[in-house]
Amino acid sequence: MPGYEWADRNTRPSLTGIPCRNFLPSMRRGSVAGAAPRWWLYLPAFFLIAAGWALALPVNGTYDEKDHIARAYAVTTGQLTTHRTVVDRRDDRKPAFLVPASLMPSNSNVDCAWAPRPARPADCQRWTTDRARVLTPSGAARYSPVYYLLVGAPLVIAPDRTGILLARLISALAAAALLAGAAGAALRLGSRLLALGVVLTATPMAANLAGSVNPNGLEIAAGVAVCCGLLALLRAPDALLGDRAVRRLLVLVGVGSLALLTVRQLGPALLTLIVTACVALARPGRIAQLWRRRETRWIVAGSWSLGLAGSLGWMAYSDVAGVAAVVRDAQHLAPPELAQALATRRIPFYLRQAVGQFDYGETKPPLVVTAAWYLLLVAVVVPSLIHGGRRLTLIATTLGAACLGLLLTLELHYLPIIGWFAQGRYAMPAATAVVLCAACAPQFERRLASQHRLRPYCTVLTFTAAALHVYLLAFVMTRFRSGPAARLDPFTGAWQPPVGALPPLLAVLAGGTILAVLAAATTGDSTRGPVHTPSEQHALPSMPNVQ
Repeated sequence: MPGYEWADRNTRPSLTGIPCRNFLPSMRRGSVAGAAPRWWLYLPAFFLIAAGWALALPVNGTYDEKDHIARAYAVTTGQLTTHRTVVDRRDDRKPAFLVPASLMPSNSNVDCAWAPRPARPADCQRWTTDRARVLTPSGAARYSPVYYLLVGAPLVIAPDRTGILLARLISALAAAALLAGAAGAALRLGSRLLALGVVLTATPMAANLAGSVNPNGLEIAAGVAVCCGLLALLRAPDALLGDRAVRRLLVLVGVGSLALLTVRQLGPALLTLIVTACVALARPGRIAQLWRRRETRWIVAGSWSLGLAGSLGWMAYSDVAGVAAVVRDAQHLAPPELAQALATRRIPFYLRQAVGQFDYGETKPPLVVTAAWYLLLVAVVVPSLIHGGRRLTLIATTLGAACLGLLLTLELHYLPIIGWFAQGRYAMPAATAVVLCAACAPQFERRLASQHRLRPYCTVLTFTAAALHVYLLAFVMTRFRSGPAARLDPFTGAWQPPVGALPPLLAVLAGGTILAVLAAATTGDSTRGPVHTPSEQHALPSMPNVQ
């Protein structure tokens, strides 16, 4: 594997139990082996980017945050379910919890920045210091309590904007830890492009959700972590996977799987898609080798069994799949009309939202910015598929089609009941695996390394992604400060973030800078592979060409 240097002593057991030489990571600049222990440096980078969004957004400044805030307070105070209801601003009767009035603006005012139209700056929200508990509707009233137990304590201790900010930061930290683990797994595999794939799949939309009280952000990070952990376990050469490395990767997969299965209802379907794609890319005999290890059965199989039992059990207990019909929004379209609406409106919405369509969908960045992010993804995925062969292309395209099919199935099911339902962010935990599976194939990376272009390639793409993160945060800040049609200026306007405009931008800039520095420091262009003894040459299967 390019970039690794091996010692001539200190043997240890490999994944198969055959002794192999331990490697001493070279700290030489450009050595991936030297970079592998530094996975934790990705943690502050991803956290700072998500924290920038947490500091910049007004309360309820992204999809359904008001519902998740109320749910988190309720779960933490023992209100797992509710029989109470209240009429919301649209005259719909919704499940409701008793929460302090100071936690959020009133039911009629909390959505004022985007509804009723036209959208306005966030200074329209009205707050109170009264902590008397009032009935507050929540569209997440039946959701699994797992995520809300994670973020709910600050809301109980400080039921106001301070508590919401702390809850957001906890959510951002949890997502950042999973993304950092995914980057570490990529480095363990020796794949610089896979580490770049982790950075690019952490889109501005994913960072926006991670920096809010919303389980979707943690769910996306969990999908990335599970995919990278499985790819490292199933594709890395035996010599790179000692007992300690295997255990760490198994823990990453187990924790990510538990999060993916339990925080939202689509978790089982999303995990199935990810696992199927990764298994299809496994080295010959690797699955059987892993299964013979007791840690695999305890950690991975245990987490899947526990998570699936918890997910299905909660669904049955809460009847979360039962949705009351909304006659006002339900639509009954003829097949030609339905096909046209899906092709011209819904699918483009899915694609735009995956990168960034913010607030409640009304804040749309310039199309050229969204296109620029997709060009970054194309720069990794397309050449990797071209060099990786037909089998890799088939796996990636099938996974992408399955993710799209999942969204379309949701639309077809819910359209005659409650109207348009699916959103691109729902499929992102599995859709990221399209990029990651393509990026893990070594052929394109080796070609770049042989031409001494791997370092600038990864650095330029990461730097461009960091610049887009900063721009999009400034764009959304301008929207909340001055309104949707305002000229780009995050430093002036009727509303401002509680910490001011500069700290959020500096946080995202710092996080993006760390990622760019890591891309430059951990990316080498050496094509020299690991040195094995003759016996090891026979013991270790070669990295399969994904043809």
